[in-house]
Amino acid sequence: MKKVLKFTAMAALVLSTFTASANELKLNVATDKDAKSLIFELDIVSKDTKIQFIDSKNNVIYSNSNLKSSSLRKKFDLSKLEKGIYSFRVDDATQVTTYAIMIDGDSISILNKDEVIKPVFRMKDNMVYINFLNVEKKDVEIKVYDSNERVLFTQKISDTLIVEKAVNFQSAHKGDYTIAVKNANGVYTENISI
Repeated sequence: MKKVLKFTAMAALVLSTFTASANELKLNVATDKDAKSLIFELDIVSKDTKIQFIDSKNNVIYSNSNLKSSSLRKKFDLSKLEKGIYSFRVDDATQVTTYAIMIDGDSISILNKDEVIKPVFRMKDNMVYINFLNVEKKDVEIKVYDSNERVLFTQKISDTLIVEKAVNFQSAHKGDYTIAVKNANGVYTENISI
């Protein structure tokens, strides 16, 4: 019986690994220097995906969070934009990818790409499970707020690569709660109702 359980557990682990690899986000941003444009391709679009094109003063030039197809290819005409550095941001359920784009006269170039991994929240049986890959091993703070913005729980985690936390709401009063995970890159929140 133990061998059957071990085999089943291993099969589930292998299957979940293959599924995660198959669902990995495939993102490509390239410049078309001849047409002075930016080409954006995304193989897997989730309901949480949001794309934005932002100028150096944080003005949003283009934004779309109503993506309905399973994949997306879009070409942005940059010929009428002034010289400067712009940001192209793709925000989905697991990460935020930001490209710094420089427009200098007739040339367009991608200066760098920055990826920030977001925490994953999963709720099951009035328990919220938080998983976060803290690559930089910087301080992470987890807080739980009620609907009146009172802090019900706080925990600071230092020098940890994989942050895992289970928050128990089984004996909580009915209502709305917010879980906030704060690190050096920002604050990520999840709203839940009990």
